[in-house]
Amino acid sequence: MTTLTSILALFAALAAGTPATSPVEDARTVQDAEAIARAADAALADLTSLGSEFHQEVENPILERTSTGRGTLLYKAPRKFRIAYSEPAGDVVVNDGSRVWIYLPSSQPGQVIRQPAAESGVQNPLTYLRDLRRHFDARHAGRETVAGRAADHLAMTPETDRAPFARLDVWVDASTKLPRQVRTTTSDGVVTTYTFRTFQRNVPLADRLFTFSPPEGVEVFDQ
Repeated sequence: MTTLTSILALFAALAAGTPATSPVEDARTVQDAEAIARAADAALADLTSLGSEFHQEVENPILERTSTGRGTLLYKAPRKFRIAYSEPAGDVVVNDGSRVWIYLPSSQPGQVIRQPAAESGVQNPLTYLRDLRRHFDARHAGRETVAGRAADHLAMTPETDRAPFARLDVWVDASTKLPRQVRTTTSDGVVTTYTFRTFQRNVPLADRLFTFSPPEGVEVFDQ
């Protein structure tokens, strides 16, 4: 992994007066990161559906504000999802398989954004690792405890101009191999963290959960 990340790590080690990681150790770290990512892909592929309670935190340095939210994420393989917020109540994002519906009355009352699913920038945080990995270089940043569970931290930096984030961090549950926490950092420094508290795998989920009908009086904007 002869990347900018590796070079910066080498400089940091020299500045600290500590031995730099050997090439053999670097290769093992890369292999470990890829093995963890492949295991996460396999765990996701085993799912027909999943329900999870999540906590969200958004740190916005531009507005000098940190906001929190919580809700439920429902996933139906391979692409459908529904993110329904209990805080702020009423906010919802739905991918019905062909379109993404974004209804956020807490911040954008009276309107719904509708986007083609294949072109939408709004994606399922549960599947970020699978869907976005081709744009990032991943390294294993250690094992940590997240929501009371042991998780492997994958720190991911962009390799292509098409990467949607300046940085992506994913904590993969050491036991279930599913993402336990996901953190994105945008180019302007906005950090969004999703922490998944519970997993209910392969539970029956009705198709109607992945449909959205705009409330009466709400205007739909196509993007």
